Amino acid sequence: MESIFYFVLIIIAAVMGGVIGHKLKLPAGGMLGAMAAVISFNLIVQPPISMPGESQVALQLAFGPVIGSRITKGDMLGLKSLALPAVAMLICMLGMNIFFGTVMYRFSTLDLATALFATAPGGMLDMAIVSADFGANSAYVALLQLSRLMFIFICMIPFYKKAMTKLAGPLHMNQAQTRESLVSEPAATPGSLVPDGLPPEPSSRKRKAKYFFITALCACCLGIALRMLNVPGGAIMGAMVGSAAYNILSGKAYFPTGLRLPLQILAGIFIGMRLDRESLFAMNEIIIPVIILFAGVVVMTLVTSFVMHKLTRLDSFTSLLASTPGGLSEMAMLADDLGVDAPKVAVLHMARLMSVIIFFPAMLAVVLRFLL
Repeated sequence: MESIFYFVLIIIAAVMGGVIGHKLKLPAGGMLGAMAAVISFNLIVQPPISMPGESQVALQLAFGPVIGSRITKGDMLGLKSLALPAVAMLICMLGMNIFFGTVMYRFSTLDLATALFATAPGGMLDMAIVSADFGANSAYVALLQLSRLMFIFICMIPFYKKAMTKLAGPLHMNQAQTRESLVSEPAATPGSLVPDGLPPEPSSRKRKAKYFFITALCACCLGIALRMLNVPGGAIMGAMVGSAAYNILSGKAYFPTGLRLPLQILAGIFIGMRLDRESLFAMNEIIIPVIILFAGVVVMTLVTSFVMHKLTRLDSFTSLLASTPGGLSEMAMLADDLGVDAPKVAVLHMARLMSVIIFFPAMLAVVLRFLL
């Protein structure tokens, strides 16, 4: 009974914190608010409970369709025409990830798995959840990934706006031309450019329930199969690929937008429960990693954009925005505001997010075996 009592209190605190974070419109606000509330509760009360061992698998299975249901046939057609830039971008990002992750490991007290996932150019939620499979400190991964996003939004994006506004001239399309290209080239326009990054919802509740059930079934079947095969990050990777395959083949994958906040709150609980009083006192450990991370983001962006520009026909501004590991929607909208090729930027960011979840865990597993 005592454990149930504490879990109820934790859930109440997490829901309150998640709703506040969501209302404040923070990046992944539901998760951050819930995580802060749970950490505060843990520090004050120190409840004698922990999350069930397989809770991260359930979270991975739940989060996979959030991403997979957004991947459309148009995204795949868009990737076909951008195969070379996408490959160049991913190779550069993987190399920079391994380099700066190793530097962070050598010059800080973080373990190698935490350092590699903290510098991975993926989503904050995804990396925090997947990193738990590798024994990394998922709370530190989430905090460092958040630091990366805040650095990009606060420092890099305002700089881009000022620099590109001054330098952009007749070589680049204006906003009206960009919007026309979004209409005239539907095959290259990703579903993530739709508000909230979601395809049009089914018209009736019965259809919504049916499509959601099939989406969840495809996600769970492949996610559990890959998990049983001990594929690194197999649950979230299988769930994403399964739901994406259903959407590509049928165009009917559906994931209710109303479930996003509850899932973020659950992720916040999972991560927050892993940060206890001892871990908080050791927070000064991430000061040096944060500095290394900021330097890594700048170098990764510049090197990747330079290689993409030289090896492909992409202009320098499109390469720069496509190489900046920020949010997909935010970078696509910024590209549209600046008159850069927004569809290409969005498709390349979709390729980055897909590849980080599908390929990076397995690659990082090889790196961990080689370096440890």
